[in-house]
Amino acid sequence: MKEKPLYYAIRKMNYEQLDRFANRIRKYIYETVKKNTGHLSSNLGTVELTLALYRVFDPEKDIIIWDTSHQAYIHKLLTGRWHSFSTLRQRHGISGFTNINESKYDYFGAGHAGTSVAAALGYELGFRSQNINKNVIAIFGDGAMTSGMILESLNQLKSINSKIKIILLNNEMSISPNVGALAKMLNKIRISTDYFSLKEKIKVSLESTDVGQDIENALKKVKDGIKHTVYNNALGVFEDMGIKYYGPVDGHNIKELEKYLEFIKNYKDGPCILHLKTIKGKGLDFAEKNPTKFHGVNNKKTTSTSYSKVVGYTLKNIASKHNFIAYTAAMEEGTGLNILKEKYPEKVIDFGITEPSIVTAAGATRLAGLFTVVDIYSTFMQRAFDSIIHDIALQKIPVLFLLDRAGIVGEDGPTHHGVFDISYLRLIPNIEILTPLNAQDLANMIFTSFEKDLNKPTFIRFPRGGEYLNVDEIIANLKIVDYSWKIIKRGNDKNIIFVVGQLVEEYKKLWEELDATIIGVRNIKNIDEHILQLYLKDNINVITIEENSLKGGFNEEIKSYILKKKIKCSLHTFGIKDEFVPQGTRKELLNEFVVKPDEIKKLLYSTEKIK
Repeated sequence: MKEKPLYYAIRKMNYEQLDRFANRIRKYIYETVKKNTGHLSSNLGTVELTLALYRVFDPEKDIIIWDTSHQAYIHKLLTGRWHSFSTLRQRHGISGFTNINESKYDYFGAGHAGTSVAAALGYELGFRSQNINKNVIAIFGDGAMTSGMILESLNQLKSINSKIKIILLNNEMSISPNVGALAKMLNKIRISTDYFSLKEKIKVSLESTDVGQDIENALKKVKDGIKHTVYNNALGVFEDMGIKYYGPVDGHNIKELEKYLEFIKNYKDGPCILHLKTIKGKGLDFAEKNPTKFHGVNNKKTTSTSYSKVVGYTLKNIASKHNFIAYTAAMEEGTGLNILKEKYPEKVIDFGITEPSIVTAAGATRLAGLFTVVDIYSTFMQRAFDSIIHDIALQKIPVLFLLDRAGIVGEDGPTHHGVFDISYLRLIPNIEILTPLNAQDLANMIFTSFEKDLNKPTFIRFPRGGEYLNVDEIIANLKIVDYSWKIIKRGNDKNIIFVVGQLVEEYKKLWEELDATIIGVRNIKNIDEHILQLYLKDNINVITIEENSLKGGFNEEIKSYILKKKIKCSLHTFGIKDEFVPQGTRKELLNEFVVKPDEIKKLLYSTEKIK
């Protein structure tokens, strides 16, 4: 049965009832995230905003775009998903991000930051061309402000006479305490209808004479001087771009929020931005004290060491001997670079959410004579595709790229699965793509890249997850390795299975069961022709298994080789078909979309022709 939206009900509540409802929402989100995994701190910080927003704007008629939409849980709760929210991030459940296929109230899907203003502009221009009048609101947090897309889009607003409304959730661009009272007073004046009416009359009167225009220009300079002094940097940044600025405003005071939201709803003179001061983790002491720790909550208790931490400890060990810089994009902790930064802070550069700029800067750093590492999630590296081709590969600059979260990531779903990197990298000349088989192999490949240096751009891809291991042992056993493929198991040579990367480790028990020869693929570009010559013969079954899209994937290397050598065998490819993989646990999705153990067992005796 379809759920009834709750945003109608909150309009009938008084402020005391709204406060109680806000507490109920926080409790529900915490209980759900604790059970299912999910984003906590960011959503606790947007409770009052969403309640006030949906009392003023109509989410069915007004276009409200959340960025990054991991902070849109309250939006989901108020728009007909209160009961289904218990399925958050589960297989066949509701998404942890906005999803246009999930609800008519989700106007734009967003798992990557920085898209909201561009999407809002697109909606506005589309409606304008059809003479449709709607409020268009873009909401983004402080992290998105580092994104090139946000800055590019903000720069377009004035030139196209945009009227979009922007809500910025930000704790960094605050006004100086000593001028706080004056700022509040000016805010009240700036949103007063009497002020706007008087201002317009004076403007018209002054513009009618030359002397009046001189007075108007002088008054404008005085006004701008006061504004920039009182508001410090925030107002200047936006108003210099032609975007009217209001704030900062307490993002947890519903009554105050409504007053400002009503004002920007009726503001028609151009684009405007409402700057809210919100507290991530609001309402739960432990989350308020450590919002970064509780940004994402994972209920899976594990003592395994993540591959990201292996990277961090390996780089930390290497740093005692080698001078280098490691770039990342607002994900120091996620990539393990915080481990390196603890001892060598000068070696970690975080450019924020600016992947294309990072890749280009890294290339120049290497040209300056310094070994350079770029450590970014596979799904986010997609944003830097042009920079990889134009600025790195074309110039053959030997940068080391570490693609974290390559493959299936789990509950974050289709926006975060790193299942395209083999495909989008394989087509680029002058590069190497490495796929370590386990944690030690990953550490050794990084170690080798430093010890032997690189002669071309090199990408090492590894998945989310980890192994039960002692990091000290990994570091103690670091060694220089080649990138040849490994025979994991010598079995029936009529059944040859090529397993790409860490799936060798993840499905150890399965490979032991199978009557087959198992080969671990450690280098996708270039392929190991020696192994292929030894094992690819006529009248055998060949199976490839990769945590990547089959289109453009590793399987195409094997297929090309078989056709080129005119080998008469049966080829079966396992990986992501021409589809986006939904959310679910990593193991669920690997079994369903990639490895498919039961199907592999059936195919071992297949005599089908190459497909």
